[in-house]
Amino acid sequence: MAAFAAFDDAEIIADLKQNVPDGQVLTDDESLAKGSFSSRQTSAESQRALAVIEAHSTADIQGTLQTARKYHVAVVPQDQFTSTVVGADGVAHSFILSTKQMNQIIEIDKEDSVAVVQPGVINGDLDQAARK
Repeated sequence: MAAFAAFDDAEIIADLKQNVPDGQVLTDDESLAKGSFSSRQTSAESQRALAVIEAHSTADIQGTLQTARKYHVAVVPQDQFTSTVVGADGVAHSFILSTKQMNQIIEIDKEDSVAVVQPGVINGDLDQAARK
């Protein structure tokens, strides 16, 4: 069932795939179940996402957000699922936006105590890099 009756899921997914140039748009049952379920929920089916987007670039994030806006689909960001930062649980008929592949430390400026990182960087990795 689509979020709005005017759009069907296949149309939304096709548009999403066009707008995500570098990443992957996953719609298989295993990926949807994994992205939609957490230990706090009793059933992944009740919160089943429409798609899981594995972003590899800023353009993938932009394309996901543009498509979500066009079709009024919620976006749930998820990252590494470490014990420190679990991330958000899936929401029914949403896009799960995974940034775990975007894990580069761009720059560390020790003098100004500033780091520029991609959204999937693990805090511990950043801490280790900053201590070098």
